[in-house]
Amino acid sequence: QQQLQVQQQLQQQANQQLHRQRQLEAQQQVREEEEKRKKHREEMLRQNREALQSRKKLDEEKRKQMAALSSTRAAIQKVRLATPKNFDQLKKEVDDILTAELAKCGPEAANILFAEAEKHVDFARQRVEMQKEQARKLESRRLEMQRIRTEAATDAADPTAPMQVEVPVAAIGAVLGRGGNTLKRLIAATGCPIDVPQQGWSSPNGLVSISLGGKAKQRRLAKEAIHLIVDGGDADDVAARIKGALIVPHGVGHPGREEWLEWRLKAVEFDTGLKVQLTRTSVRLLPKEGGSALDDASEEREACTELIEGIVGDAQALVELSVDAKGEHEPTNERIALALGPLMDQHGVLAKALKPEDDVVPILVLGPPEAARDAAAILWAHFVQGKATAAIIQVKGRIQAMSELMSKDFDKDLRALEEDCEVEITQSDHTLWIAGADEEAVAEARKTVCEMLQFYLAEDFLLLEGLTKEGLQQLKEDPELRTIARDPECAVAFDRAQSSAWVCGPRRRPAAAAARRRVEALARVGGVSVEAVAAEAAAEAAAVAAVAGAAAGAPPQEAAAAVAAAGTKGSAAAAAA
Repeated sequence: QQQLQVQQQLQQQANQQLHRQRQLEAQQQVREEEEKRKKHREEMLRQNREALQSRKKLDEEKRKQMAALSSTRAAIQKVRLATPKNFDQLKKEVDDILTAELAKCGPEAANILFAEAEKHVDFARQRVEMQKEQARKLESRRLEMQRIRTEAATDAADPTAPMQVEVPVAAIGAVLGRGGNTLKRLIAATGCPIDVPQQGWSSPNGLVSISLGGKAKQRRLAKEAIHLIVDGGDADDVAARIKGALIVPHGVGHPGREEWLEWRLKAVEFDTGLKVQLTRTSVRLLPKEGGSALDDASEEREACTELIEGIVGDAQALVELSVDAKGEHEPTNERIALALGPLMDQHGVLAKALKPEDDVVPILVLGPPEAARDAAAILWAHFVQGKATAAIIQVKGRIQAMSELMSKDFDKDLRALEEDCEVEITQSDHTLWIAGADEEAVAEARKTVCEMLQFYLAEDFLLLEGLTKEGLQQLKEDPELRTIARDPECAVAFDRAQSSAWVCGPRRRPAAAAARRRVEALARVGGVSVEAVAAEAAAEAAAVAAVAGAAAGAPPQEAAAAVAAAGTKGSAAAAAA
């Protein structure tokens, strides 16, 4: 029994020892598994840290690359708008930026950017050469017209008229016409015998002398008619000139420029009281039915000639820009007109969508240099970046001419408005334009900016809302208002969607005052006169100023109550203040 007990004890001890050993092994296994899991977690953390660092590095490289692309493309956009005076300087800037920034881009991006830069520089070079050629032609034409006027003045003072007129050898064919038809029509229209030599056209100075006969008046008419033909006119111009019309050759030779010229000349009819005709080669000023023609030696005729030549010069100086819109944003001509309405109304900017190329729809923009650049920027934001846009015109540089203190406050309000509405507001000498992702936010921002301008510069800006469609259309087509708006101190734009008119210009200046009177004469704002609307706006501005003055020195609670009371009166400008 004792031995059995000893064996049992030994067996129990062995079992206990085996159990403890198994427990130790299990604990060791748990520790090993925990160690493995710990190492696995550490490895995962290490991999995550490395991936995060790699992503940060890639993001930083991408940021640097985007910065390089942005700065390079900004320089490229500048060189696209270069003039003969600054082309070389802007091209050097592009070359310097390419040298500095291409190293920051990847090989593929660098190649694309370099090719893009070369393309736009070539485009700018061609445009600059075209501008130089146009300037040369315009100067040549101006000198020729000046010569013609000088000769006409000399002839008017001298009872004798020239017996000969010299024309370039290359123009003889135009003077003769097919089968001598043009020459016959010249003789019939002027009553002057005209003798064109049949040989001896080669001369040292490249000119051919054409002999004139008849009376002095006939010779003078024949001389002017021949010069009209040489300058690109036709026999119809000669016939109109014989009847007393003022003929100014334009030589535009570009459909878009001719369309802008026609738009600009509509105001001339009201300004001069003459009928204006635009032909392929010239501008004709004819007396209206029952009216009298301009006297050849009158100051009025000279003034009309200078006016038309100035407008033709403006048409020659128009710039043509291109925006490659994305087809997904539907850049139709109707939507383009809505986006550029104020610039079209005030500056006659023309914009047309061309035939799509893959997913790109080229948009051609033609207009005065600054207005065309603003239009191209708006179209870029609208149809390339896909943003909603709105434009507000101003008299050139009026906002930039604010006092330093007012300018700081205005800029501060603009930045706050940008943050509140999540929009971007850009200023130029002629335009403030707004871009943002949300169309309603952009419309609200535009309305607020108009109210701010009427608050800050109450004498310079007036928004007339609630116009009837008929009245608005009549305003847009009114030649007198269009003539007034050509004054540098006045600008007028219309918004059909909002049924409103935007009148800019110092109220005390004649042009702006005339514009407001003309608007008053043609349209009413819901039965209330324009003066009443202006008085209400002035009273509102005064109320805002009073609120601001009262709140400036009042305790916070009273100031807040005063501002809230102003806001409850329906004044967005007061609430903003």
